Amino acid sequence: MIRYSDIETTDTILFPYQKEMKHLVFSKWDTMNNVMVQMPTGTGKTILFASIVRDIRSWIIKNRKHSHILILAHVRELIQQAADKLAKRGIDSGIIMSGHPQQLEKIVQVASVQTFMSARNKDRMAMEQFDFIIIDEAHHAMAPRYQDLWEMFPESKKLGVTATPWRMDHSGFTSIFDDIIISHPIEWFVKEGYLSNYDYISIAPNSEIQHEINSIDRFGVDGDYLEEELINRFDKDSIRAKLYDAYNQFCKGKKGIIYAINRQHAANILNTYQSHGVNIAMIDGTTPKSQREELLDDFRAGLLEVIVNVNIFSEGFDCPDIEFIQLARPTKSLAMFLQQIGRGLRTSKDKDKGLILDNVGLYNRFGTPMANRRWHYHFLGHETDPLAYNDGTGLTRDIIFEERESDYSEGDEQMTLVEHAEGGRQIRKAESEDAGHGIGDFNVFKKQGKYGICSRNNRTIIPPVYEDMHPYHKGYIPFKLNGKWGVMLSNGVIKVKPKYYLIGAFEDGKAEVKNTIDSESYYINDKLERI
Repeated sequence: MIRYSDIETTDTILFPYQKEMKHLVFSKWDTMNNVMVQMPTGTGKTILFASIVRDIRSWIIKNRKHSHILILAHVRELIQQAADKLAKRGIDSGIIMSGHPQQLEKIVQVASVQTFMSARNKDRMAMEQFDFIIIDEAHHAMAPRYQDLWEMFPESKKLGVTATPWRMDHSGFTSIFDDIIISHPIEWFVKEGYLSNYDYISIAPNSEIQHEINSIDRFGVDGDYLEEELINRFDKDSIRAKLYDAYNQFCKGKKGIIYAINRQHAANILNTYQSHGVNIAMIDGTTPKSQREELLDDFRAGLLEVIVNVNIFSEGFDCPDIEFIQLARPTKSLAMFLQQIGRGLRTSKDKDKGLILDNVGLYNRFGTPMANRRWHYHFLGHETDPLAYNDGTGLTRDIIFEERESDYSEGDEQMTLVEHAEGGRQIRKAESEDAGHGIGDFNVFKKQGKYGICSRNNRTIIPPVYEDMHPYHKGYIPFKLNGKWGVMLSNGVIKVKPKYYLIGAFEDGKAEVKNTIDSESYYINDKLERI
């Protein structure tokens, strides 16, 4: 019997938290074959598994000369990034990808899953002795091409690494992975200086654009918004003008990335920004490799200020001195949201903070970057009330407070600061005027005449955009918006639409309710049942 925990060696290059994660991986391999690791974007997943590969390779040379290590990824950038990180550790690797000659005699192979599982290569690869398999961006591992690995190499030790162990359908990962190791949350990494301070600036929950997003009822096969629907609604001169206005107000002259809906949308954003003299370029899946590399070299060197892209820089792109991220594509994918904003949270020498411009209100669905994600829960994939997930699943069209014609000239699309993260703390620009409901886990505060909810450590959970609020009670918060009362959960998800003349504070487990000004009062209990 092999004790895999004995393979681990000390690695002085790793940060303490990476050493801890590495130790847990080897320890779990003593009792199981398939382990998943979650670490936020920018915290060094590739460096971690490169260290693991280094130790395994040394062990193979001494003990199991015919064994091999396979690293799989699904995009060219991730494959090249892994090979480069290994090379810096003195590890030579073969690359299994179109356009590269195969060198299968090398102990370590970095492969494109598409090439590895192709009809031309699959049978040949199955004959190789890949006793250790590492899957980068392992939230994709439920795809059929990846699952074939478990049939081809059933006894191999497998490690899946990802920032976002999340699936749109909440089906989880337990059918292929035995357990998950979860890192510290983003808040900890910011506090310890491993991730950047940041300002998160977003449209308001009751803005016209947010109303428009919440009214979408056409979705693709993956469950996300239908691209055609997004283009019809958001690829408009008036909305692109607001994108530029937000950039001009908060980020002018800074280095950053814009995430667009599709190629057409990206090209139109490019034209809008260029008309204002912005040094901007566009990259999408059709951009030739040589041109893409030239543009990225210019971007990294500071010769290019802004790149607008179509889902190119969500995974595998490493440029620490990015100063801002601008979100111009609505999505229902928590994974896409966190992968994109993570590009702006890397630290660099001359960067004091990152800026996240959320022009499509993803904050209103997913919360802030520091929200406490229930990764173990998502890994298990329990089927339960969607309101129990903290990934926006519970949001429905009920969040639309009133039906109205879209009018993007109303001026209510102004971007507001919703989270200022400094040293792991969320700080509001002005102290609250009133937090007189006591110090609990969820506390009502008032700022400039509006009400919101903050946590025990003074972090804003729900921004102050409501006309009135009653204290938190057993999961529920009565709130007033547009003159009507409703009930929300502590994460801001609307449980009862604001359509009542009155919902009072909960006292002794019950709250007074009046449907209209002229109707009689009645009471509900703390399960929202009429009594």
